[in-house]
Amino acid sequence: MLKINQIRCELGDTFSIQHIAKKLHCKPSDILFYEIDRMSMDARGNDFHYVYSVYADVVNENKFLHLHDVKREEKQLYQLPVVHAQPNKRPIVVGFGPSGMYAALILAEAGLNPIIIERGQSVEQRTKDIHEFFTQGKLLPESNVQFGEGGAGTFSDGKLTTRMKNIRVTKVYEEFVEAGANPSIMYEQRPHLGTDVLQTIVKKIREKIIRFGGEIHFNTKLESLYIKDNQVVGIHTTDQDFDTDCVLLCAGHSASDTYENLLAQGVEIVQKDFAIGVRVEHPQSLIDQSTYRKYYGHPSLHAASYQLTAKTSVNRGVYSFCMCPGGVVIPASTQENTLAVNGMSYSNRAGKNANSAILVQIPRSDFDKGHPLDGFEFQKQLEQKCFKQEYLAPVQNIKDYLQHQTSSSLVVSSSYPRPTYMTDMHAFFSDEVNQAMEEGMKQFDTKIHGWIDNGIMVGLESRSSSPIRIVRNEGGNSTSIRGLYPCGEGAGYAGGIVSSAVDGIKQAENYIQSLNKKM
Repeated sequence: MLKINQIRCELGDTFSIQHIAKKLHCKPSDILFYEIDRMSMDARGNDFHYVYSVYADVVNENKFLHLHDVKREEKQLYQLPVVHAQPNKRPIVVGFGPSGMYAALILAEAGLNPIIIERGQSVEQRTKDIHEFFTQGKLLPESNVQFGEGGAGTFSDGKLTTRMKNIRVTKVYEEFVEAGANPSIMYEQRPHLGTDVLQTIVKKIREKIIRFGGEIHFNTKLESLYIKDNQVVGIHTTDQDFDTDCVLLCAGHSASDTYENLLAQGVEIVQKDFAIGVRVEHPQSLIDQSTYRKYYGHPSLHAASYQLTAKTSVNRGVYSFCMCPGGVVIPASTQENTLAVNGMSYSNRAGKNANSAILVQIPRSDFDKGHPLDGFEFQKQLEQKCFKQEYLAPVQNIKDYLQHQTSSSLVVSSSYPRPTYMTDMHAFFSDEVNQAMEEGMKQFDTKIHGWIDNGIMVGLESRSSSPIRIVRNEGGNSTSIRGLYPCGEGAGYAGGIVSSAVDGIKQAENYIQSLNKKM
Protein backbone atom coordinates (compact mmCIF):
# COMPACT_ATOMS: atom_id res chain seq x y z
CA MET A 1 0.00 0.00 0.00
CA LEU A 2 1.16 3.53 -0.74
CA LYS A 3 0.82 6.68 1.35
CA ILE A 4 0.42 9.61 -1.06
CA ASN A 5 0.67 13.16 0.29
CA GLN A 6 0.11 16.67 -1.06
CA ILE A 7 -2.69 15.89 -3.52
CA ARG A 8 -4.21 19.17 -4.66
CA CYS A 9 -7.95 19.71 -5.02
CA GLU A 10 -9.33 23.08 -6.09
CA LEU A 11 -11.94 24.92 -4.08
CA GLY A 12 -15.38 23.73 -5.18
CA ASP A 13 -14.10 20.45 -6.67
CA THR A 14 -15.14 17.08 -5.31
CA PHE A 15 -12.14 14.95 -4.50
CA SER A 16 -11.98 11.76 -6.57
CA ILE A 17 -9.74 9.03 -7.91
CA GLN A 18 -8.82 11.35 -10.80
CA HIS A 19 -6.96 13.66 -8.41
CA ILE A 20 -4.81 10.75 -7.24
CA ALA A 21 -4.16 9.60 -10.81
CA LYS A 22 -3.06 13.10 -11.76
CA LYS A 23 -0.64 13.18 -8.83
CA LEU A 24 0.85 9.81 -9.78
CA HIS A 25 0.69 10.39 -13.55
CA CYS A 26 -1.16 7.10 -14.00
CA LYS A 27 -4.53 5.89 -15.23
CA PRO A 28 -7.48 5.96 -12.77
CA SER A 29 -7.92 2.23 -13.49
CA ASP A 30 -4.43 1.61 -12.01
CA ILE A 31 -5.73 2.68 -8.61
CA LEU A 32 -7.39 -0.39 -7.09
CA PHE A 33 -8.44 1.14 -3.79
CA TYR A 34 -7.97 4.36 -1.84
CA GLU A 35 -8.92 5.80 1.53
CA ILE A 36 -8.55 9.43 2.55
CA ASP A 37 -6.20 9.88 5.51
CA ARG A 38 -6.14 13.67 5.90
CA MET A 39 -7.70 16.73 4.31
CA SER A 40 -6.67 20.30 5.05
CA MET A 41 -7.16 23.73 3.55
CA ASP A 42 -4.16 25.63 2.29
CA ALA A 43 -5.17 29.25 2.86
CA ARG A 44 -1.76 30.84 2.44
CA GLY A 45 -1.80 33.84 0.19
CA ASN A 46 -4.80 34.22 -2.10
CA ASP A 47 -4.74 30.76 -3.69
CA PHE A 48 -7.14 28.73 -1.56
CA HIS A 49 -7.24 24.99 -2.22
CA TYR A 50 -7.53 21.68 -0.37
CA VAL A 51 -4.67 19.27 0.21
CA TYR A 52 -5.30 15.53 0.65
CA SER A 53 -3.29 12.55 1.86
CA VAL A 54 -4.50 9.05 0.99
CA TYR A 55 -3.67 5.40 1.41
CA ALA A 56 -3.96 3.56 -1.90
CA ASP A 57 -3.40 0.19 -3.51
CA VAL A 58 -1.91 0.84 -6.97
CA VAL A 59 -0.82 -1.44 -9.79
CA ASN A 60 3.02 -1.70 -9.91
CA GLU A 61 3.56 0.28 -6.70
CA ASN A 62 7.35 0.22 -6.97
CA LYS A 63 7.44 2.52 -9.98
CA PHE A 64 5.88 5.37 -7.94
CA LEU A 65 8.22 5.24 -4.96
CA HIS A 66 10.66 7.70 -6.54
CA LEU A 67 8.04 10.45 -6.37
CA HIS A 68 8.63 13.02 -3.63
CA ASP A 69 5.25 12.67 -1.89
CA VAL A 70 4.89 8.90 -2.17
CA LYS A 71 6.09 6.15 0.18
CA ARG A 72 5.15 2.61 1.05
CA GLU A 73 3.14 2.55 4.26
CA GLU A 74 0.38 0.39 5.74
CA LYS A 75 -2.40 2.06 7.65
CA GLN A 76 -2.24 1.25 11.35
CA LEU A 77 -5.29 -0.22 13.04
CA TYR A 78 -6.12 -0.19 16.74
CA GLN A 79 -5.74 -3.60 18.39
CA LEU A 80 -8.05 -4.38 21.29
CA PRO A 81 -6.09 -5.67 24.32
CA VAL A 82 -6.58 -9.37 25.06
CA VAL A 83 -7.58 -10.53 28.54
CA HIS A 84 -6.02 -13.86 29.46
CA ALA A 85 -8.39 -14.66 32.33
CA GLN A 86 -11.47 -13.11 33.90
CA PRO A 87 -10.99 -11.27 37.22
CA ASN A 88 -13.06 -12.19 40.26
CA LYS A 89 -14.61 -8.73 40.50
CA ARG A 90 -16.00 -6.45 37.83
CA PRO A 91 -14.14 -3.17 37.19
CA ILE A 92 -16.02 0.04 37.93
CA VAL A 93 -15.90 3.22 35.86
CA VAL A 94 -16.82 6.41 37.72
CA GLY A 95 -18.14 9.06 35.35
CA PHE A 96 -19.49 8.73 31.81
CA GLY A 97 -17.87 11.58 29.94
CA PRO A 98 -15.42 10.93 27.09
CA SER A 99 -12.76 9.23 29.25
CA GLY A 100 -15.29 7.10 31.13
CA MET A 101 -17.21 6.22 27.98
CA TYR A 102 -14.15 4.96 26.13
CA ALA A 103 -12.65 3.26 29.17
CA ALA A 104 -15.93 1.40 29.64
CA LEU A 105 -16.13 0.57 25.93
CA ILE A 106 -12.67 -1.02 25.87
CA LEU A 107 -13.40 -2.99 29.04
CA ALA A 108 -16.73 -4.16 27.63
CA GLU A 109 -15.28 -5.16 24.26
CA ALA A 110 -12.54 -7.05 26.11
CA GLY A 111 -15.21 -9.07 27.93
CA LEU A 112 -14.77 -7.55 31.40
CA ASN A 113 -18.42 -6.49 31.95
CA PRO A 114 -17.73 -3.09 33.54
CA ILE A 115 -20.10 -1.32 35.92
CA ILE A 116 -20.44 2.40 35.18
CA ILE A 117 -21.78 4.92 37.66
CA GLU A 118 -22.69 8.44 36.57
CA ARG A 119 -23.85 11.12 39.00
CA GLY A 120 -25.96 12.81 36.32
CA GLN A 121 -28.82 11.70 34.14
CA SER A 122 -29.02 9.87 30.82
CA VAL A 123 -28.62 12.12 27.82
CA GLU A 124 -32.36 11.99 27.09
CA GLN A 125 -33.33 13.36 30.52
CA ARG A 126 -30.28 15.60 30.71
CA THR A 127 -31.27 17.35 27.48
CA LYS A 128 -34.68 18.21 28.97
CA ASP A 129 -33.13 19.44 32.22
CA ILE A 130 -30.64 21.69 30.42
CA HIS A 131 -33.35 23.13 28.18
CA GLU A 132 -35.33 24.04 31.31
CA PHE A 133 -32.23 25.66 32.80
CA PHE A 134 -31.62 27.73 29.68
CA THR A 135 -35.24 28.87 29.38
CA GLN A 136 -36.34 29.14 33.02
CA GLY A 137 -33.14 29.41 35.05
CA LYS A 138 -33.81 26.26 37.07
CA LEU A 139 -30.45 24.61 37.75
CA LEU A 140 -30.26 20.96 38.76
CA PRO A 141 -26.90 20.39 40.53
CA GLU A 142 -26.61 16.81 39.22
CA SER A 143 -28.01 17.25 35.70
CA ASN A 144 -26.54 20.19 33.83
CA VAL A 145 -23.98 21.20 31.21
CA GLN A 146 -21.16 19.62 33.25
CA PHE A 147 -22.76 16.52 34.81
CA GLY A 148 -24.56 13.73 32.99
CA GLU A 149 -24.10 11.21 30.21
CA GLY A 150 -21.41 12.33 27.77
CA GLY A 151 -19.88 14.82 30.19
CA ALA A 152 -19.28 18.50 29.45
CA GLY A 153 -18.37 17.69 25.84
CA THR A 154 -21.93 16.67 24.93
CA PHE A 155 -23.14 20.26 25.25
CA SER A 156 -20.29 21.91 23.40
CA ASP A 157 -19.16 22.32 19.82
CA GLY A 158 -17.94 18.73 19.84
CA LYS A 159 -14.52 19.65 18.47
CA LEU A 160 -12.31 16.66 17.79
CA THR A 161 -9.15 18.58 16.93
CA THR A 162 -6.09 17.11 18.59
CA ARG A 163 -2.33 17.28 18.18
CA MET A 164 -1.94 13.72 19.43
CA LYS A 165 -0.23 11.21 17.16
CA ASN A 166 -1.71 8.09 18.64
CA ILE A 167 -3.40 5.02 17.16
CA ARG A 168 -6.04 5.30 19.89
CA VAL A 169 -7.32 8.48 18.21
CA THR A 170 -8.39 6.36 15.25
CA LYS A 171 -10.36 4.13 17.61
CA VAL A 172 -12.13 7.18 19.05
CA TYR A 173 -13.12 8.45 15.62
CA GLU A 174 -14.21 5.03 14.36
CA GLU A 175 -16.58 4.61 17.29
CA PHE A 176 -18.07 8.04 16.68
CA VAL A 177 -18.65 7.16 13.02
CA GLU A 178 -20.20 3.82 13.93
CA ALA A 179 -22.53 5.70 16.29
CA GLY A 180 -23.67 8.11 13.59
CA ALA A 181 -21.01 10.76 13.02
CA ASN A 182 -20.18 11.89 9.49
CA PRO A 183 -17.31 9.69 8.21
CA SER A 184 -15.49 12.86 7.15
CA ILE A 185 -14.35 13.33 10.76
CA MET A 186 -11.80 10.60 10.04
CA TYR A 187 -9.79 12.93 7.82
CA GLU A 188 -10.92 16.55 8.24
CA GLN A 189 -8.41 19.09 9.50
CA ARG A 190 -10.76 20.45 12.19
CA PRO A 191 -13.45 17.80 12.68
CA HIS A 192 -16.41 18.51 14.89
CA LEU A 193 -19.68 16.82 15.79
CA GLY A 194 -22.05 19.42 17.24
CA THR A 195 -24.32 19.08 20.25
CA ASP A 196 -27.27 17.75 18.25
CA VAL A 197 -25.19 14.88 16.81
CA LEU A 198 -23.41 14.16 20.10
CA GLN A 199 -26.69 13.57 21.90
CA THR A 200 -27.39 10.67 19.54
CA ILE A 201 -23.81 9.39 19.52
CA VAL A 202 -23.39 9.06 23.28
CA LYS A 203 -26.67 7.14 23.54
CA LYS A 204 -25.58 4.68 20.86
CA ILE A 205 -22.17 4.14 22.47
CA ARG A 206 -23.95 3.50 25.78
CA GLU A 207 -26.17 0.92 24.06
CA LYS A 208 -23.09 -0.77 22.56
CA ILE A 209 -21.42 -1.01 25.97
CA ILE A 210 -24.56 -2.63 27.37
CA ARG A 211 -24.68 -5.10 24.46
CA PHE A 212 -21.11 -6.13 25.30
CA GLY A 213 -21.96 -6.76 28.95
CA GLY A 214 -21.63 -3.33 30.58
CA GLU A 215 -24.02 -2.07 33.24
CA ILE A 216 -24.81 1.63 33.75
CA HIS A 217 -26.24 3.34 36.83
CA PHE A 218 -27.35 6.96 36.32
CA ASN A 219 -28.08 9.40 39.14
CA THR A 220 -25.45 7.56 41.21
CA LYS A 221 -22.57 9.48 42.76
CA LEU A 222 -19.36 8.11 44.23
CA GLU A 223 -19.24 8.94 47.94
CA SER A 224 -16.10 7.10 49.03
CA LEU A 225 -13.80 4.17 48.38
CA TYR A 226 -13.54 1.07 50.51
CA ILE A 227 -9.83 0.56 51.04
CA LYS A 228 -7.91 -2.27 52.68
CA ASP A 229 -4.11 -2.25 52.93
CA ASN A 230 -3.97 0.62 50.39
CA GLN A 231 -5.97 -1.43 47.87
CA VAL A 232 -9.45 -0.60 46.56
CA VAL A 233 -11.92 -3.31 47.62
CA GLY A 234 -15.18 -1.52 46.84
CA ILE A 235 -17.03 1.77 46.57
CA HIS A 236 -19.86 3.48 48.43
CA THR A 237 -22.32 5.48 46.31
CA THR A 238 -25.50 7.46 46.87
CA ASP A 239 -27.45 4.42 45.62
CA GLN A 240 -25.64 1.26 46.75
CA ASP A 241 -22.28 -0.32 47.49
CA PHE A 242 -20.22 -2.25 44.96
CA ASP A 243 -17.39 -4.74 45.45
CA THR A 244 -14.44 -4.20 43.13
CA ASP A 245 -10.67 -4.14 43.05
CA CYS A 246 -10.49 -1.65 40.16
CA VAL A 247 -11.93 1.86 39.89
CA LEU A 248 -11.29 3.91 36.76
CA LEU A 249 -11.92 7.43 38.02
CA CYS A 250 -13.30 9.59 35.17
CA ALA A 251 -15.19 12.16 37.21
CA GLY A 252 -14.57 15.28 35.07
CA HIS A 253 -13.11 18.68 35.92
CA SER A 254 -16.09 19.99 37.91
CA ALA A 255 -16.50 17.20 40.47
CA SER A 256 -14.77 19.07 43.30
CA ASP A 257 -16.86 17.34 45.97
CA THR A 258 -15.70 13.92 44.77
CA TYR A 259 -12.06 14.99 44.85
CA GLU A 260 -12.52 16.41 48.35
CA ASN A 261 -13.80 13.03 49.57
CA LEU A 262 -10.95 11.16 47.87
CA LEU A 263 -8.35 13.53 49.30
CA ALA A 264 -9.72 12.85 52.80
CA GLN A 265 -9.19 9.14 52.14
CA GLY A 266 -5.51 9.63 51.33
CA VAL A 267 -5.56 9.85 47.54
CA GLU A 268 -2.57 11.94 46.41
CA ILE A 269 -3.81 15.11 44.70
CA VAL A 270 -1.69 18.12 43.77
CA GLN A 271 -2.44 21.59 42.44
CA LYS A 272 -2.10 22.34 38.75
CA ASP A 273 -1.95 25.57 36.76
CA PHE A 274 -5.08 26.32 34.76
CA ALA A 275 -6.71 29.30 33.03
CA ILE A 276 -9.66 31.66 33.37
CA GLY A 277 -11.22 34.31 31.19
CA VAL A 278 -14.35 35.19 29.26
CA ARG A 279 -16.30 34.19 26.19
CA VAL A 280 -16.16 36.64 23.31
CA GLU A 281 -18.75 36.90 20.55
CA HIS A 282 -18.34 38.36 17.06
CA PRO A 283 -20.47 38.29 13.92
CA GLN A 284 -19.58 35.06 12.16
CA SER A 285 -19.38 37.07 8.95
CA LEU A 286 -16.42 39.02 10.37
CA ILE A 287 -14.48 35.81 11.02
CA ASP A 288 -15.42 34.40 7.62
CA GLN A 289 -14.32 37.53 5.77
CA SER A 290 -11.04 37.71 7.69
CA THR A 291 -10.30 34.03 6.98
CA TYR A 292 -11.50 33.60 3.41
CA ARG A 293 -10.88 37.11 2.05
CA LYS A 294 -11.78 37.17 -1.67
CA TYR A 295 -13.36 33.70 -1.37
CA TYR A 296 -15.81 34.91 1.31
CA GLY A 297 -19.27 33.62 0.48
CA HIS A 298 -18.05 30.69 -1.62
CA PRO A 299 -20.73 27.96 -1.27
CA SER A 300 -18.23 25.21 -0.48
CA LEU A 301 -16.75 27.04 2.52
CA HIS A 302 -18.06 26.45 6.03
CA ALA A 303 -18.19 28.82 9.00
CA ALA A 304 -14.58 29.74 9.75
CA SER A 305 -12.79 29.32 13.06
CA TYR A 306 -9.71 30.94 14.51
CA GLN A 307 -6.92 30.09 16.91
CA LEU A 308 -5.12 32.99 18.56
CA THR A 309 -2.24 33.22 21.03
CA ALA A 310 -0.37 36.14 22.56
CA LYS A 311 2.61 36.72 24.82
CA THR A 312 2.31 39.53 27.34
CA SER A 313 4.56 41.77 29.42
CA VAL A 314 3.32 40.17 32.67
CA ASN A 315 4.53 36.74 31.51
CA ARG A 316 1.06 35.26 31.18
CA GLY A 317 -0.06 33.67 27.96
CA VAL A 318 -3.43 34.64 26.50
CA TYR A 319 -5.15 32.37 24.00
CA SER A 320 -8.41 31.43 22.38
CA PHE A 321 -9.93 28.09 23.36
CA CYS A 322 -12.91 26.00 22.29
CA MET A 323 -13.85 28.34 19.46
CA CYS A 324 -17.43 27.72 18.30
CA PRO A 325 -18.22 29.00 14.77
CA GLY A 326 -21.89 29.82 14.39
CA GLY A 327 -22.52 28.85 18.00
CA VAL A 328 -24.04 30.15 21.23
CA VAL A 329 -22.75 31.04 24.68
CA ILE A 330 -24.44 29.00 27.41
CA PRO A 331 -24.61 28.95 31.22
CA ALA A 332 -22.50 26.07 32.55
CA SER A 333 -22.92 26.29 36.32
CA THR A 334 -23.01 23.24 38.60
CA GLN A 335 -23.81 24.99 41.89
CA GLU A 336 -26.57 27.41 42.75
CA ASN A 337 -25.63 31.09 43.11
CA THR A 338 -22.58 30.71 40.87
CA LEU A 339 -22.13 31.48 37.18
CA ALA A 340 -19.81 29.89 34.65
CA VAL A 341 -20.28 30.03 30.88
CA ASN A 342 -19.22 27.83 27.98
CA GLY A 343 -19.66 27.66 24.21
CA MET A 344 -21.90 25.33 22.22
CA SER A 345 -22.84 24.85 18.58
CA TYR A 346 -24.87 22.50 16.47
CA SER A 347 -23.51 20.42 13.61
CA ASN A 348 -24.47 22.95 10.93
CA ARG A 349 -22.79 25.85 12.79
CA ALA A 350 -25.42 28.15 11.31
CA GLY A 351 -25.71 30.72 14.11
CA LYS A 352 -25.07 34.42 13.44
CA ASN A 353 -22.32 34.69 16.04
CA ALA A 354 -18.93 33.12 16.49
CA ASN A 355 -17.82 32.64 20.08
CA SER A 356 -14.62 31.58 21.78
CA ALA A 357 -13.11 31.48 25.22
CA ILE A 358 -10.30 33.99 25.69
CA LEU A 359 -8.20 32.66 28.53
CA VAL A 360 -5.34 33.91 30.67
CA GLN A 361 -2.91 31.51 32.32
CA ILE A 362 -3.36 31.18 36.08
CA PRO A 363 -0.25 29.87 37.86
CA ARG A 364 -0.58 28.13 41.21
CA SER A 365 0.86 31.17 42.96
CA ASP A 366 -2.44 32.99 42.22
CA PHE A 367 -4.49 30.65 44.39
CA ASP A 368 -2.17 28.48 46.50
CA LYS A 369 -3.03 28.72 50.21
CA GLY A 370 -1.57 25.37 51.12
CA HIS A 371 -4.45 23.03 50.24
CA PRO A 372 -4.46 20.74 47.17
CA LEU A 373 -7.97 21.86 46.18
CA ASP A 374 -7.38 25.61 46.44
CA GLY A 375 -7.90 25.97 42.69
CA PHE A 376 -11.52 24.84 43.04
CA GLU A 377 -12.10 27.44 45.75
CA PHE A 378 -10.53 30.09 43.52
CA GLN A 379 -12.94 29.15 40.70
CA LYS A 380 -15.92 29.15 43.04
CA GLN A 381 -15.18 32.61 44.40
CA LEU A 382 -14.97 34.04 40.88
CA GLU A 383 -18.21 32.33 39.86
CA GLN A 384 -19.98 33.68 42.97
CA LYS A 385 -18.67 37.20 42.28
CA CYS A 386 -20.25 37.44 38.83
CA PHE A 387 -23.52 35.66 39.70
CA LYS A 388 -26.79 37.55 39.69
CA GLN A 389 -30.26 36.10 40.21
CA GLU A 390 -31.68 33.89 37.47
CA TYR A 391 -28.17 33.30 36.07
CA LEU A 392 -27.82 36.61 34.29
CA ALA A 393 -24.47 36.85 32.53
CA PRO A 394 -22.20 39.93 32.71
CA VAL A 395 -21.50 41.46 29.29
CA GLN A 396 -19.31 44.26 27.92
CA ASN A 397 -18.08 45.48 24.56
CA ILE A 398 -14.41 44.58 24.10
CA LYS A 399 -13.72 48.21 23.12
CA ASP A 400 -15.30 49.45 26.36
CA TYR A 401 -13.36 46.92 28.40
CA LEU A 402 -10.13 48.30 26.98
CA GLN A 403 -11.30 51.80 27.91
CA HIS A 404 -12.31 50.69 31.44
CA GLN A 405 -15.94 51.72 31.05
CA THR A 406 -19.25 49.88 31.36
CA SER A 407 -21.07 49.52 28.04
CA SER A 408 -24.34 51.34 27.52
CA SER A 409 -25.35 49.05 24.64
CA LEU A 410 -23.78 46.08 22.86
CA VAL A 411 -22.29 46.14 19.36
CA VAL A 412 -23.36 42.50 18.94
CA SER A 413 -26.51 40.90 20.33
CA SER A 414 -25.40 38.10 22.63
CA SER A 415 -26.52 34.54 21.93
CA TYR A 416 -26.65 33.79 25.68
CA PRO A 417 -30.08 32.22 26.37
CA ARG A 418 -30.59 33.89 29.76
CA PRO A 419 -30.76 37.66 30.39
CA THR A 420 -27.53 39.68 30.66
CA TYR A 421 -26.33 42.67 32.65
CA MET A 422 -23.81 45.39 31.81
CA THR A 423 -20.70 45.68 33.94
CA ASP A 424 -16.97 46.32 33.72
CA MET A 425 -15.26 42.91 33.56
CA HIS A 426 -12.18 44.31 35.30
CA ALA A 427 -14.00 43.80 38.60
CA PHE A 428 -13.71 40.02 38.33
CA PHE A 429 -9.98 39.67 37.70
CA SER A 430 -6.70 40.66 39.28
CA ASP A 431 -4.68 43.55 37.87
CA GLU A 432 -2.20 41.12 36.25
CA VAL A 433 -4.94 39.06 34.61
CA ASN A 434 -6.64 42.21 33.31
CA GLN A 435 -3.36 43.56 31.95
CA ALA A 436 -2.64 40.28 30.18
CA MET A 437 -6.18 40.17 28.78
CA GLU A 438 -5.94 43.72 27.46
CA GLU A 439 -2.56 43.13 25.83
CA GLY A 440 -3.73 39.88 24.29
CA MET A 441 -6.88 41.39 22.85
CA LYS A 442 -4.94 44.22 21.24
CA GLN A 443 -2.65 41.66 19.61
CA PHE A 444 -5.63 39.64 18.39
CA ASP A 445 -7.04 42.73 16.65
CA THR A 446 -3.89 42.92 14.49
CA LYS A 447 -4.62 39.39 13.25
CA ILE A 448 -8.38 39.78 12.77
CA HIS A 449 -9.07 43.43 11.94
CA GLY A 450 -12.24 44.60 13.65
CA TRP A 451 -11.93 42.01 16.42
CA ILE A 452 -12.05 44.74 19.09
CA ASP A 453 -14.64 47.10 17.62
CA ASN A 454 -17.08 44.32 16.66
CA GLY A 455 -16.80 42.04 19.68
CA ILE A 456 -18.40 41.59 23.08
CA MET A 457 -17.33 39.77 26.24
CA VAL A 458 -19.59 37.40 28.18
CA GLY A 459 -18.42 36.11 31.55
CA LEU A 460 -17.14 34.04 33.16
CA GLU A 461 -15.18 31.17 31.54
CA SER A 462 -13.70 29.34 34.52
CA ARG A 463 -14.02 25.63 33.70
CA SER A 464 -11.66 25.25 30.76
CA SER A 465 -9.45 22.73 32.58
CA SER A 466 -8.92 21.04 35.90
CA PRO A 467 -6.99 22.84 38.67
CA ILE A 468 -5.72 19.52 40.07
CA ARG A 469 -3.81 16.41 39.11
CA ILE A 470 -4.37 13.03 40.78
CA VAL A 471 -0.86 11.62 40.79
CA ARG A 472 -0.44 8.27 39.07
CA ASN A 473 2.52 6.00 38.30
CA GLU A 474 3.72 4.63 34.96
CA GLY A 475 1.20 1.81 35.17
CA GLY A 476 -1.68 4.26 35.54
CA ASN A 477 -2.37 3.53 39.22
CA SER A 478 -2.83 6.23 41.81
CA THR A 479 0.48 6.54 43.67
CA SER A 480 -1.35 6.18 46.98
CA ILE A 481 -4.17 3.65 46.34
CA ARG A 482 -3.73 0.46 44.33
CA GLY A 483 -6.57 -0.32 41.96
CA LEU A 484 -7.49 3.35 41.50
CA TYR A 485 -6.88 4.55 37.94
CA PRO A 486 -7.33 8.35 37.58
CA CYS A 487 -8.46 9.23 34.03
CA GLY A 488 -9.07 12.13 31.75
CA GLU A 489 -9.53 15.84 32.12
CA GLY A 490 -10.74 15.87 35.71
CA ALA A 491 -7.70 13.96 36.89
CA GLY A 492 -5.43 16.42 35.08
CA TYR A 493 -4.32 14.24 32.15
CA ALA A 494 -6.33 15.57 29.19
CA GLY A 495 -7.79 18.73 27.70
CA GLY A 496 -10.68 17.96 25.37
CA ILE A 497 -12.95 15.25 24.01
CA VAL A 498 -10.33 13.31 22.05
CA SER A 499 -7.48 13.47 24.55
CA SER A 500 -9.89 12.50 27.35
CA ALA A 501 -11.21 9.55 25.37
CA VAL A 502 -7.67 8.45 24.52
CA ASP A 503 -6.68 8.62 28.18
CA GLY A 504 -9.69 6.48 29.09
CA ILE A 505 -8.59 3.88 26.53
CA LYS A 506 -5.03 4.00 27.84
CA GLN A 507 -6.14 3.47 31.44
CA ALA A 508 -8.38 0.56 30.46
CA GLU A 509 -5.36 -0.98 28.74
CA ASN A 510 -3.26 -0.38 31.86
CA TYR A 511 -5.81 -2.21 33.99
CA ILE A 512 -5.93 -5.13 31.54
CA GLN A 513 -2.14 -5.28 31.51
CA SER A 514 -2.09 -5.45 35.32
CA LEU A 515 -4.65 -8.28 35.19
CA ASN A 516 -2.55 -10.26 32.73
CA LYS A 517 0.52 -9.91 34.94
CA LYS A 518 -1.35 -11.59 37.77
CA MET A 519 -2.33 -14.62 35.67
